Amino acid sequence: MGTGRRELISVPSPSWQHREFVLGVQPALRSYFETNRIPGLAGQDVEFAMSEFDRVRPGVCVLLGDNARRLDLTKTPIPGARDIAIEVISPTERASESYDKVRACLRNGATEVWQVYPKSRTVQIHRGETARSLESSQPVETDLLPGFAFQLATLFA
Repeated sequence: MGTGRRELISVPSPSWQHREFVLGVQPALRSYFETNRIPGLAGQDVEFAMSEFDRVRPGVCVLLGDNARRLDLTKTPIPGARDIAIEVISPTERASESYDKVRACLRNGATEVWQVYPKSRTVQIHRGETARSLESSQPVETDLLPGFAFQLATLFA
């Protein structure tokens, strides 16, 4: 990444389980923005160009405040990073690939990266050099979204 060489990494299409999670969390985020009148956007399957060579397409992305206001809805890829990237980890994804993606997102401006593990029904929230793990019985909460609490159990049922 970012070494001057280009590498295209082929990834399989998302599983049904992946799509179900995305279709559950994205509307919850959109509802949060509408209800609280907070400037923010939640999208899915949107490509971000974090640098000339680093591109990612998180399952769900969140843009807040000025990032949401400045977004040109007609352009792709979106330059820069999103505030929150939510990745649903497939059973075939290698830990090293997943870790590299988290580090790249945080290094290129993302504030948080949420990794959702459907098989273990857990979520890892990465922020800076720290990470915290949540079980499906715990709500996902972040100070980036005051008052937002997403119940994972509803998606893992």
